[in-house]
Parts: sequence; structure tokens; C-alpha cells
Amino acid sequence: MQYLTIKDLHFKYPRSSMPIFENLSIEFEEGWSCIVGANGSGKSTLLKIISKEMKHQSGTVKGNDLSYYCAQSTETMPENLEDFMFTYTSKSFKIRDLLGIQDSWGYSWNTLSHGERKRVQLALALFEEPDVLLIDEPTNHLDNKSKNIVIEALKSFKGIGILVSHDRELLDTLSRSTIILKNQEIRSFKTSYSNAINEYYKNIEHVQDNKLKQNSELKKIKKSIQTQNEKVSQSKKRMSKKNVKDNSTKVKIDQARFTGKDKNDGQLVAKLKAKESKILDNNIKVEKTYKTGITVNVQRNRNIFPIVLEKNILKISEEKTLVSPILSINEHDKIAIVGENGAGKSSFIEYILSVTDLEGEYLYIPQEINEEKSKKIFDDINDLPREIKGEIYTIIQRLSSDSKKLQDSYAPSPGELRKLMIAQGLLQNPSLIILDEPTNHMDLDSIISLEAALREYNGAMLIISHDKVFLDAIVTGVWELEEESENSYLIKETSL
Repeated sequence: MQYLTIKDLHFKYPRSSMPIFENLSIEFEEGWSCIVGANGSGKSTLLKIISKEMKHQSGTVKGNDLSYYCAQSTETMPENLEDFMFTYTSKSFKIRDLLGIQDSWGYSWNTLSHGERKRVQLALALFEEPDVLLIDEPTNHLDNKSKNIVIEALKSFKGIGILVSHDRELLDTLSRSTIILKNQEIRSFKTSYSNAINEYYKNIEHVQDNKLKQNSELKKIKKSIQTQNEKVSQSKKRMSKKNVKDNSTKVKIDQARFTGKDKNDGQLVAKLKAKESKILDNNIKVEKTYKTGITVNVQRNRNIFPIVLEKNILKISEEKTLVSPILSINEHDKIAIVGENGAGKSSFIEYILSVTDLEGEYLYIPQEINEEKSKKIFDDINDLPREIKGEIYTIIQRLSSDSKKLQDSYAPSPGELRKLMIAQGLLQNPSLIILDEPTNHMDLDSIISLEAALREYNGAMLIISHDKVFLDAIVTGVWELEEESENSYLIKETSL
């Protein structure tokens, strides 16, 4: 049995005042384990440390000599792609069959969809046969067919697998143990994600109930101490011989002191304070929670609706074409754009933006943003006037991220960057929101908050997503890209 052991791990980004991990200790064994937590909690950072892509400040990581990290981003072509595509062995052919990798993908990376790129990434990871396989959001960008292909491929891995994902179906299908990162604390459960999260919230509820009982007991003790202190004060006044001239009264006071009647109240106060101190020493800590949920306002400066798209034939790649009929977007339409990976959904959005005059009236969040642009967006937001920046980070807080920790960081995670762009865009009160795979990289709490906000949004919306639950809650219509013939797709208006 193989083990991956992490002990007393400490890691802090150079520009950050707060550590991501402090004295983190955990052990992984063969089979799939999942790591879940809010954006910015350190999930991807932990994978990078295990794979040696990032170096920790102190502590030990053992059992990671042969590890492979499959990153979230699909922007960069993997270095070992050519070796894999030109290796003609039973192993390489088996992996290509498992993940449906086509021969042409080896020299057409720039024209592949993000979903196709993700399948290539996973194929290369399995091809390396590592002892420890680290997978970061593997079902981002994937349609249902591709997702099922990926799940079956990952089931074939026999080493130590560590998975970061917001995909509940994937987590429950693969993982045998669950790690929850929350508020710089770690909790480990030897069970699937759904069972673990239920147990986690039951524990939270139990702790909160005990905290209420503890606070109630402390309140009673404080009240009793106050009452007894008043009695002690009154007793001291009664026992004082100051200004007492009558000798018989002085004798009675001396007798009372001798019999110790004046000590009872003082001793009771001491016992109560000792009890209070014991409770405070065993103070129950309750996890910090933030109020979630955002609102989206619409403030139109000019009438851009209806937006009419003329019939057109779009060239998606050298081989693929997309036929677009006459389509229109009206003032309150919430339209899902769906279809298999590679059908041209993102290209169709780019076409819409190129042929319509929407300047200043829309918010567009693309699927992926490279690291350099991500850093620039983050720095630009932090350079905004204090009032505007405060509004943005208030929205971030309401989308289940620690805004103070994010501002203190060197760069946002992909999920946090998406939240920042959404927050900044929403302050402009857009008439049209265009989101390309908005739930990719986001934690579950954030997805729920965003879903509720978009459901209440009163403007027009175009959403590309493979998350059917998310779309069901929001959209009023569907544009589906269907394959009409080999390498030719047609857009059809339909329903979910």
C-alpha cells in the first residue's frame, strides 16, 4: 500500500501577510481522495506543492517522488503532447481510445475546444503513469458525453489520486475519502463527498448548539457573580466598625467575623469565578460564516433591443462550420447556448460581439483567462478608488470568498478571478450579460449564490454551460448547436 504523507506543512505567498497553510498534516492512500473548499482556500496550491511545482517554507511531504499535476487551465499546450501523439504502443493507443483522442489533435491545439484540450491533458497525465496523480477541476468545459469518458478513464488509475472539483457527480463517483478546507482548518472524512459534507454540517450544527449552551451558562454565572459581589459589598459595609461608637455593636461585628459568616459570600464568588475561568479555557470555537447572495441591477442608457443576428455560415476551424439562422435577443431573454465540445459555442459568442454594437451595455466573462491577464485584472481592480473597490469586494464576500484574504494575496485563483470580473461588471448595471461556462472553477456555495442572483436579474442573458441544474434554474430559452453532417453544425432554437 502506497501512502502520501504531509506533516507540519507551512506555506505563505511572498506578498501575503497570512499563511495559506500552517502546521498542515494529512495522509493520502491508494485510490481517489477529493479536496473541497471555497475559492482561495488553498486547494490548487496544495496540489502544486505536492507535485513540487511550488516550494513550501517548512514541513515535509513524503511519497510524492513520482507525481503529475494536471492543472485547471487549458490555455497552454502541454510540453509532452508531441511525444504522446507519436508514441505507437498499446498503452498510448489504449489511453487515446479511453479519452477519444483524435490523431489531428496533436497539431491543432489552438483550434481545439477547451473540453477537447482537457481530455488531452488527462490523457497525458495517465500516459505518465505517476504514483500520485493530481487533477484540478477535470470536468470543467466538458459536455456530458466527454464527462462520462473522463470518469471512466480516471477509474482506471490505480495509484494515489487526488481530485479538486466542484462537480458533485464526479466527486461521489470517484472519491473514497474527502478533505474539507475551511477557514485555514482541515477536516478529513473516510467517505464520499456527499456523505462527508452531510457529516461536516451536522458537526457544525452540533458545535453551534454547544456554543449556545456554553454562552447561556456563562451568562448565568456572570449574573450570579454580580449578585454575589453585591452581597460581599453589602457584607463588608455591615462588618465595618468605622464610625461605630457603640461597644456592643462592635462586639457583635467581631463575633460575626470570628464565626466566618462574612466569608461565605466571598467564597461563593471565588467558586463561581473558577467555574467561569474553566469554561473560558475550554471556549468552543464556531467557524466564521458570511452572509451570501447578491443582487443584479439593470440601468439602460440606450435601447439596444432587440438584437437581431442575420443568417450566416461561420468557419469555426479549417474543417468545421456553423450555420446560424436568423436569431434575436429580446430585452428579458435568458438564453442557454448548449452543444457538444468543439461545436463552436465560444466562437459563436465571439461572432455575436463582432457584429453587434453593444459598447458599454454588456458584461462578458470568457471561459479561460491566462495567468498574465489574470494578474493584470487583479492589479487594476486593486488600483481602483477605495469606494468602488470596496463595493467589488463586498460582492466577493457575498459570493462566499474571504475578501480580506483575497486582497492580501499575490494573485487570485481562477474561481476568485471569475468572481472579481463578475463583481466589477455588475457594478456597471449591464443590459446584457454573456457568461461562458460561469460555474467553472467556482466552489459550490458561490455557484448557488450566483444562480440565485441571475435568476432574479431582469435583463438579457446568454449563458454557455454544461451544468444542467444551473441552467434549469435560470434560462427561458435554448440555442442548441447540433451536428447536421460531418464537421457541420446548425443552431436550433429548442428547450432544455
